Amino acid sequence: MKVLSLRIAGVASLLIGAAGVTHAEQVSSTFVAPVFQLGSATIQNDQVIQNADGSFTMIGTDGGAASGWQLDWNIKVDYDPFINGSLTLTNFSSSAHNYTLMLDLPVSAFGPTSLFGGSLTATVFDDSGDSFASLGRSTASGASLGIYQGTIDESPVLNLFGAISCAGSGPHCSATLTDDDGLPGPTTPGPAVNGHIGTILQFNLSAGDRVVFNTNFTVTPAPVPLPASAWMLLAALGIGGYLVTRRERLTPLAC
Repeated sequence: MKVLSLRIAGVASLLIGAAGVTHAEQVSSTFVAPVFQLGSATIQNDQVIQNADGSFTMIGTDGGAASGWQLDWNIKVDYDPFINGSLTLTNFSSSAHNYTLMLDLPVSAFGPTSLFGGSLTATVFDDSGDSFASLGRSTASGASLGIYQGTIDESPVLNLFGAISCAGSGPHCSATLTDDDGLPGPTTPGPAVNGHIGTILQFNLSAGDRVVFNTNFTVTPAPVPLPASAWMLLAALGIGGYLVTRRERLTPLAC
């Protein structure tokens, strides 16, 4: 079941995509760096932390006012596998811009089928103070149908999120939107995983404004149904066990 909710508290706009290479030498040798990119530029993590549950948290900041944009992130990845965390993109330029943030995580293969689910919450802020902020789908040629895509082996399997904006409520307005599918769960049937899962955020952000994303994508092996012969065997064992128990109950005790 898909849930879509929209809350406008004064402004609107959102989106983000992420990808980047991290410093694996800082952590356990079990860490395999995902591909992490903003457009065609590789994003480098400032810090990678190994968590007690075997997952890794990637933290960092890139860009700045001189670059025209700034990206801040705190993302948890697990090879089990899942991706979740927060990403903040600020557009320092004087015009709206398209952005693509991509993260592709190498994972162990499993199949023959999978279950997946994902979510995206975005809040857009009118940092420019012009009483308007918007987040929409990228206007670039070939852009995705939604701001958020979940991918398995680099092929999109999930599209989420439309557009939000705020206007007319005064300077520094904000707006929040949440969209999800296949959660809680995951419950959406998907293909086998041959080696990668990922997220892609493609969006257009208004001039001088900022968007904060909280994103999640989870993929698990689908349960393998028992063949009919196995069900027949289990049924026979159950009946046999019942008869043995009943016979024991009916056998009179020796005096």
